[in-house]
Order: sequence, then C-alpha cells, then structure tokens
Amino acid sequence: MRAFVLSGGGSLGSSQVGALRALLEQDIRPDIIVGCSAGSLNASYFARGISLENVDRLADVWRAVTTRDVYPGRKLKALWRLLSGKDSLFDNRRFYTFLQQQGISPEETFADVAPEVRLYITATHLPSRSLRVFGDDPDDRVLDALMASTALTPMHPPWIVDGEPYVDGGAVTPLPLHVALERGADEIFALHIMEDMEMRSPDQIVRGVAGVLSNTLSTMFHLQTQHDLLLAEMAKKVTVHDIELRIGNPPEPTDFSQTERLIELGYAQTQAYLTALPVQRRNTRQRRRTFWRRPAGVFRRGWLSREPTLAPQPVVRGE
Repeated sequence: MRAFVLSGGGSLGSSQVGALRALLEQDIRPDIIVGCSAGSLNASYFARGISLENVDRLADVWRAVTTRDVYPGRKLKALWRLLSGKDSLFDNRRFYTFLQQQGISPEETFADVAPEVRLYITATHLPSRSLRVFGDDPDDRVLDALMASTALTPMHPPWIVDGEPYVDGGAVTPLPLHVALERGADEIFALHIMEDMEMRSPDQIVRGVAGVLSNTLSTMFHLQTQHDLLLAEMAKKVTVHDIELRIGNPPEPTDFSQTERLIELGYAQTQAYLTALPVQRRNTRQRRRTFWRRPAGVFRRGWLSREPTLAPQPVVRGE
C-alpha cells in the first residue's frame, strides 16, 4: 500500500504542488495521503481527485491566497494582541472564510471528500500534548481538521473541535510518517519541505528575534522529523522515499508571493529524484528501505538560472 506523506512548510507549501505533479506524471499514485499543517491543505485538495487537473486546481488555490487571508492586520495590531493577552498574534477566522471560498464546506466530512484514497490530517491536542489523526473517523469534519492542523503557535490561536483545543500538527511531528506506517503503508513518498540552510549565511540565520525564533523552530522540527525517519527505517518491509524539497532563499513566513517559483522548484527537485530512481522501482512495492542523496547543484543553480538539474545518486541499504 502506497502513501504520500506531506510535511508542514507554511508559505513554502506550494512546492508540494509541483512535487505532486511530477509524481503523477510518472503514474505514481497513492492509496493513503497524510498531511500536516500546510501539507494538510495540499493533501485535502489532492484527495478530492487524483489527477493532474486537480493538481492545477490546487495550484490556483495557492495563487489566490494572500498574506491578508492568513495573517490579517498590521504589525501594530499583532503587537496589541500580544500585549493584551490574546492567544495569538493573528486571528484565523479570515483564513477559515478563505478555505470556504475555495470550496471546503464546514459540513464536509472525510467520507465526502476522499472517494479514491484514505485521507488523514494530523493536529496536536493541546491538553494532552498528543497527536490526533483526523480521518480515522470518516465523520470527522475536514475544515475543522485543516484549521486545527494549521493553528501554528504563536501566529494563530488554537482551534476548537468538539470543545477541545488543537494546534499545529507539527508541534508533535512535521512529517508524520508513523501515521502512514500504522495504517498499513509499505511504500511511502515523503514530500519533505525544508529550508536549504547551505544557501544562507550565518548572520541571516540568527539575525534578530524573528531569525532566532525561526532557526530554533527549524532545529526542533528537524529533530522531530529525523525521529520519524528513524522509525520508518526500523520498520520491516517498508520503502521510504524521502524527497527533500529544499528551498533556497525562502520568502518570509507571511509572504505568499512566490508561489510560481516554489511550484516549479518542487517539480524540478521531485523530477530529478524520480529520474535517478530505477524504473523497476517506480511503481512496485519494495522490501527494503531506500535512501537518496540530495542532487548536487539543484538548489544553487535551479529555478532562477535555468541550468540543468543533476540527478541524485542512489544509496540503497538493506532491511
């Protein structure tokens, strides 16, 4: 059983749209889709129809979103919310309205929107600090699951579902591979968004409060992701394709203006990965864990310069 696992990534999430297109062009299709945070949005739209046409519709959603839809108000308003003891810097009710405008009804359940695949969305149950997997119950409401999965502290307040507060699923793990494993996946394509730190100078990484916070969160998420990758490596008879969508010179977390660049970057990196993948492995279930090195040169010479993308060199390890 094949699973696509889509990580969180905030405003970088549109890179997964290009990755999904590259996978479908090679006729690689999922039986299970798991999404976290920004990846949950991509997963929920993609699950409505596993087709290139639906990928195009998902790309249009990302083209439509603006900073005002996700993080409404000026910086002074965010400061006022902080000083007045609000739960977050921004209100997420406008984002709730945006998702409805993009076709997600508050009444829709997982049984309604995922006719071809099994869809799962992760969020963190705040009181117990444990992961909840929406979709195990087909009557779970998709819009509530999305709002819970994307409620990133301190940007957005917890989202209340059935009287209980939930925050971003990345608080537990931004790449929930174990969710797919526990539900029977024996082959996983992980669309793993990350910033390419090699393309940033040290002063850029830690400059100011925002820079320190961003670097700290990135470190925490990286360690959580490595934990899930280790669990997947230890699982028997499971293949994990860890497709790293490394974003050089990323936009600010509140900047959604680089959608086209990110879609193309995600497409190019996934295409390079699949080009290096032996043909006989692309559409068959494997009995061993497969690792791939990052393609040298993809991120330094990629989208902006249009130089050729080099394929990654495979490294295969036994069970």
